[in-house]
Amino acid sequence: MGRSVEEAYVQWRSKYLRAYGDGYYVYYKEPKENLAEMTVSEAHGYGMLISVLKRNQADFDGLFRYFLQWRNTKGLMQWQQKKAHSGGFVCGDEGGENCATDGDVDIATALFIAAKVWGRGGAQGELDYRSTAEQLAGCIWNHCFNHTTYMPLVGDWADPGDEAYALTRPSDFILSGYLMFYYEDHARKEIWANVINAIINTCQHQLQFNPQTGLIADFLTLTSHNTYDPVHKEVLESKHDKDYNWNSCRVPWRLGHYYMLSKDDRIRLLLETEGKFFADQLARGAGDGECPIRAGYHLNGKPYADYSDLAFTAPVSFLFWVLGWHQQLDQVMRYIDNDSNPTYFGESIAMLGFLQAHVPY
Repeated sequence: MGRSVEEAYVQWRSKYLRAYGDGYYVYYKEPKENLAEMTVSEAHGYGMLISVLKRNQADFDGLFRYFLQWRNTKGLMQWQQKKAHSGGFVCGDEGGENCATDGDVDIATALFIAAKVWGRGGAQGELDYRSTAEQLAGCIWNHCFNHTTYMPLVGDWADPGDEAYALTRPSDFILSGYLMFYYEDHARKEIWANVINAIINTCQHQLQFNPQTGLIADFLTLTSHNTYDPVHKEVLESKHDKDYNWNSCRVPWRLGHYYMLSKDDRIRLLLETEGKFFADQLARGAGDGECPIRAGYHLNGKPYADYSDLAFTAPVSFLFWVLGWHQQLDQVMRYIDNDSNPTYFGESIAMLGFLQAHVPY
């Protein structure tokens, strides 16, 4: 990151952090789009992690208050809010009251960190970070996990018997968050150990499908052999559900952060395989002056997107950093520093990854 982390943070905060009532939310659209949708729980989790890692308690408490306002009946954050004609916020149209697993995992992780850093929040200490984190971790386990396989579900809306119940989404493989739960959520310590092992086993299993790339599909599905394999068609979001797309682009960063914290050798081979694939992409070049790491790949390594995006390059830069591959890191950082059109998703991942690389949990 060519700019200082402080400069990047100030820019991120001014672009995306917005007030609502007595709290804050992270705006996730582009103003020029003029859309009613304002934020999602994924963005909120990123914002809470960024705020606590920057030790900005005022922002964190504002984000915490907003979260408390938008919990659903299961104790999880409603995944999307939009602006109504009145100007107030309501839940989004497409199951907006349901949760998306990754947002709640990041929020709970941020709350556990905040409890260690500050103890409590609010002017009178009325915000109990730890108690809320423990309650949320319990809700995540109760409603966002398959209790047989210990793998994350796509949300609290996936019920046994539904097709969606067989799915898992690698953007929810937030191993550093589950490691935090293992250490801090004492009532479910062994459960989180099983979750970590199940996700690692699933990630190792993916290598047999594409050992030359290590790429993981956006969605995996539970098979009759009790393994999670890549889906072969659109199952939830797009025709690229079977590819390395906008969910799985976070895998190098999410798994890389866990490896940074744990040095768990079980995922080293997968990380190195992905690292070598992306290093080869950089070495080959694109011929158009843009970053050769493209915004979407088939699992065999063939790109289907003809452009790059920070949401794909930032996780790879984090992976290179964790692996200690400084030449490749310098290469991809030159492209990242020259990205003149970042959006919420890529910019938030880049900001959070940079902080996680330098601020211990």
